[in-house]
Amino acid sequence: MHFSFKIIFYVIFLINSILCYDPPKRAGHDSVIINNRLLVLAGEKNQSSYTYELFYLDLSMSFDNTNLPWTLIPDGNLPINNRFSTAIVGLDNSTIFQIGGFIINKDTLDYDFSKQVYTYDYSTSKWATPSIIGDNVPPRQQIRGVIDNSGIIYIFGGVNATNLTALTGTRYNDMNTLDTSSLTWRTLSISENLPFPCCDYSASLLPNGIIVYIGGQEDSGLTYYVLVKMKSIKLFDTKKLEWSSMNATGDDVDSRWLFSSVLTSDGYIIIFGGCSYYYFSVSPNLAILDTNKSPYEWSIPSNSKVNSPPFIYGHSSNLYFNYMIILFGYNADDQIYNSQVYIYDTTSNKWVTSFNPPVSTTTSTSTSISTRTSSSTSTRTSTHTSANTLTTSTKKSSKGLAIGLGLGISAVVVISGIFIIIFISRRKKRILRISGNQ
Repeated sequence: MHFSFKIIFYVIFLINSILCYDPPKRAGHDSVIINNRLLVLAGEKNQSSYTYELFYLDLSMSFDNTNLPWTLIPDGNLPINNRFSTAIVGLDNSTIFQIGGFIINKDTLDYDFSKQVYTYDYSTSKWATPSIIGDNVPPRQQIRGVIDNSGIIYIFGGVNATNLTALTGTRYNDMNTLDTSSLTWRTLSISENLPFPCCDYSASLLPNGIIVYIGGQEDSGLTYYVLVKMKSIKLFDTKKLEWSSMNATGDDVDSRWLFSSVLTSDGYIIIFGGCSYYYFSVSPNLAILDTNKSPYEWSIPSNSKVNSPPFIYGHSSNLYFNYMIILFGYNADDQIYNSQVYIYDTTSNKWVTSFNPPVSTTTSTSTSISTRTSSSTSTRTSTHTSANTLTTSTKKSSKGLAIGLGLGISAVVVISGIFIIIFISRRKKRILRISGNQ
């Protein structure tokens, strides 16, 4: 009977650990949104310790950033340790493509770049290493990818680390694409208006097919790398496969790398955090680039400075309706890894501590109304975005999770009840036998 109680204890412990997961601090991770879930994967806990768990926040429920209901996906562990990769959700809104990064074999703890693409099937909770055909693309780290409406992922430049002790190597200025349908790599043949080799930038794909690249580290031919000026914008036309550039106007924004950005459907790119070349804090912490104007224009919302989070880098950001959700990262001032989540309301341009689903998510498609103030106030319709690309969110998976968890907990209760009944029954028989023998 002692064994029966052990089973009950371990089952309850497992469910509790899943529902009350406390993720470790991290930086250099990825985050994406699928079906009202904000999933977090990969990253480093410190310079010699890495993470491989897959967990999420349920965005169909309210929460505050001091009491976060993280949930661990027990079958979702990554097959590798990785950091500073890029993760993109496919057009099926189910497949996560994790590309590049500092990949480490979990068994040997050695760097292993033999595979550059790993996929996660959200519906089955299975990881795979698909066979990729096409051009030979060297390993890349410190990159950002975007996906277009035809399922083509675009990845610009990055670093190919050749010194894995100092984590230094060659920077690139090529454009590589991955066709998520045919699983084919292609290095585009472009010779005109090529930008300098660059990494640690932000990438946002506008509805007109233009990818906007902001900031990062650049190899301009000097003996050292420089940070890109934030008003020097790189533009790539995915329809014409051509490069161009633009000098943005507006407020001054410090050059930075290891920062994050989100793209709203009304054409605003919001950047947050990052650090200087020597890992110091930058100013402002948050800024907005208006791509509706020509040239683009930077602005710093005055409200964004009130209750602003600390200066962090190596974090991630995702946009869900009017909320910019910022995850983890490294605190530049306190020199510590961060486990916090920060929430920025893009409607009011204010930092908030509570998250509330903006509208009912009972329908299959989530939409939101977002307003922003620039020279005038206008109202625009927006769908939530993940990794700077617009996606559609559904409620089915969250409902399925609730049903599954309900059934699982019910099963534990039933099993526990059965064991208790058996225990009581056997104990009664034992007492009767003892009484009969006296």
